[in-house]
Amino acid sequence: MRIFVVVQTIGGFLRLFGLAFLVPCAVSLLYGERHDATVFLGAGVLSAAMGHLMMRGRRSPIDDLKRVEGLAIVSGAWLLLSWSAAIPYLGAGMGPIDAMFESMSGLTTTGATVMRDFSEYGRGLFFWRSMTQWFGGMGVIALFVAVLPKLGIGGRQLFFAEAPGPTDEKLTPRIRKTAAALWSVYTGLTVAQCVALMAAGMPLYDAASHAMTTLSAGGFSPHGLSIAGYANPAVEWVVIVFMFAAGANFALHYRTMVGQGWALPKDEEFRAYVGIIVVATVLCVVFLRPEFPGTVERIRHSLFQTLSIMTTTGYASTDFQLWNDQAKMVLLFLMFIGGCAGSAAGGPKVVRQLLIARFTLLELRRTLHPRGVLPVKLGGRVVSDDVMRGVIVFFLFYLLVFAVCTLVVGALGADLVTALTASIACLGNIGPGFNAVGPMANFADLHPVSRVVLTAAMWIGRLEVLTVLVLLRPEVWRGAQLVQRASTR
Repeated sequence: MRIFVVVQTIGGFLRLFGLAFLVPCAVSLLYGERHDATVFLGAGVLSAAMGHLMMRGRRSPIDDLKRVEGLAIVSGAWLLLSWSAAIPYLGAGMGPIDAMFESMSGLTTTGATVMRDFSEYGRGLFFWRSMTQWFGGMGVIALFVAVLPKLGIGGRQLFFAEAPGPTDEKLTPRIRKTAAALWSVYTGLTVAQCVALMAAGMPLYDAASHAMTTLSAGGFSPHGLSIAGYANPAVEWVVIVFMFAAGANFALHYRTMVGQGWALPKDEEFRAYVGIIVVATVLCVVFLRPEFPGTVERIRHSLFQTLSIMTTTGYASTDFQLWNDQAKMVLLFLMFIGGCAGSAAGGPKVVRQLLIARFTLLELRRTLHPRGVLPVKLGGRVVSDDVMRGVIVFFLFYLLVFAVCTLVVGALGADLVTALTASIACLGNIGPGFNAVGPMANFADLHPVSRVVLTAAMWIGRLEVLTVLVLLRPEVWRGAQLVQRASTR
């Protein structure tokens, strides 16, 4: 691995990322928050300067990126960009651990927060929270691939290293155009939701903030009570529609929009996604009769929270911590599923669940017919052994990271339910859990070490676990050191 190529490429991303701070700076000035505007301006200058320093020295072409270099660039970029995005939180008075937690929660679209009193922070900062989730929803690397022609064919390694889910689908022959196409759909849906929310009675600032955090499946809200704070059924229905869209494959959205047929209903993963939502919603409607006597209200809250957890958005239309255990078990089950591959949603993804289920059933049949040829199929096509092996390995490491996080958080004083749900909420980029980390609570009361571990879990979960964990292999860095020595002779 060529470390200088990795450092220079991340530096280019960081320098460009510095421009993003100008938007919340302008918002802060608009609302008379001069201190916050100065912090944002300083953060932008510092990020751009740091990125420029990282790019100094001999420039190396990245058209021939090796796979391990692509993984290192994506992992390192997400980590360093999170540190950069944390600067405004430091300026607002947060400690380093809390600032990094909030920043990572934003970029990874997790939606977990350590903010106790929302009145302590300015509008520019809340807009920055929403912006970071919007960048992270479709992927900051995908954005850079779309706008930086210098990435060349090396952008293909970066794009697919960041892409959520086991997919290598491209919409156009050139990966840069594919990234641009996905971002155009993403942006169009964001604008559409902003307009719809304003039509439902939400102010422009709130509508723009929620549009960014809905399409990104992020869940940050400038209101301390999330969507429940607006007490507007029309707003909830708008959010329901766009949460559903955010959890579906954006490549299929694109194909539908450009007139390539109804791509979404034809997709087997999408049909399973819809089926799970319907079943979970019906169960919640049945279980929540004591909590919501009104049928329409019960259906609305059940559908809202089912979609919110399934798509890992993490909004709350009501305090579901107060729901009965049966309904909460449904939500807990959804935390381990996630949205569709190629969507803004986190979690393991529906397609992996489908493949695991079919592989398990076929193994049972192989027990009865050991000589039978029984391939796993999805969408009428045979799934290769390499893909199945990758899915199984992903799940093993996903559960391992979840178990380690739960043990650490529990050992540091959290009760069992809090430890379990805080861990899966961060690893699956969901946001709220139950008990001490419920929808109307926050993560601030957890032990500082727990918050550090959960911050790492967000990063690992957003990058699909293996992208980060593979860099722990000793041979990766032994090779990197040898290459580095050879390059300096």
